[in-house]
Amino acid sequence: MSDQSNETINLLFCCNRNYAQHLCVALISVLANNPDFQFFVVVASNGDFGEDGDRIRKSLEIFPNVVLKFESFQPPPLLSLPTNFHYSTDTYTRLWVDTFFPNDVTRVLYLDADLIVVGDIAPLWRADLEGKLLGAVSIPGSTRCGFLSIPEAAGYFNSGALVIDLVQWRQTGAADEVLSYVAANPEKLIDADQDALNACFFARRHSLPSIYNVITPFYFQYHDVGLDEATLADIQHRAVVVHFNGASKPWSYMCRHPRTADYLRYLSMSDWRDFVPPDKTLLNMAKKFVAGLLSERLRRAIGR
Repeated sequence: MSDQSNETINLLFCCNRNYAQHLCVALISVLANNPDFQFFVVVASNGDFGEDGDRIRKSLEIFPNVVLKFESFQPPPLLSLPTNFHYSTDTYTRLWVDTFFPNDVTRVLYLDADLIVVGDIAPLWRADLEGKLLGAVSIPGSTRCGFLSIPEAAGYFNSGALVIDLVQWRQTGAADEVLSYVAANPEKLIDADQDALNACFFARRHSLPSIYNVITPFYFQYHDVGLDEATLADIQHRAVVVHFNGASKPWSYMCRHPRTADYLRYLSMSDWRDFVPPDKTLLNMAKKFVAGLLSERLRRAIGR
């Protein structure tokens, strides 16, 4: 890898204190795998991280290449920001990305807190957006395009990893455009601002390679992603950003995600190294043991 010690990556996370442990793991994974970059990291939240913020700072003391800043942010009080499922209003905070960085910052990498970076993010950070507002990875097999009046050819992207042209974001009033769509179409927002971002910017989005946001459907066939086994295996093998979206979270003892061990490895480097999953009960330990035995017998039965 070439010397990148003078290049700074501007990185944004938006989450609340409930995700402090997972945010810390994500940060450690980024820094551990990209030691030749400098990082300016902003964590924007609707609430105070309190002592958990101190635990994150303590965890990052071994990394000399990071400046970490916590930003307390409240959206304008008259805004209605619809949320469903596990979403909180913190997911909308990234719309104000331009307010969290100095005016001379021209590009920002946004990442969700429920992911890990397992490789070199230089190609992601330096991606040529070809004049587009943002870069993001498509969700293969998504059925959201029709519902949101997006041309199928444009695709529907996951907003857990975004490369944002901050100059365009400011100049075009991108946040206001999204917020106007949210106000006019609350019934369409199943996935909160991700739906609004897609509806507003499908024509101004540059498609990024799947390895930069390998979401759970690439590992489990929740729906038909329209990719053959060889392509899926290649994406899994070359993954740089592993995104634990959906219900399969690696901080759950019963999680079957194949990259759970990677999460736990970075967790062991943090101040949360003694974390015990709440679902690690005797019953679940027994279930996991039996499942392991059955799996081994099955592998033997089919000669593998």
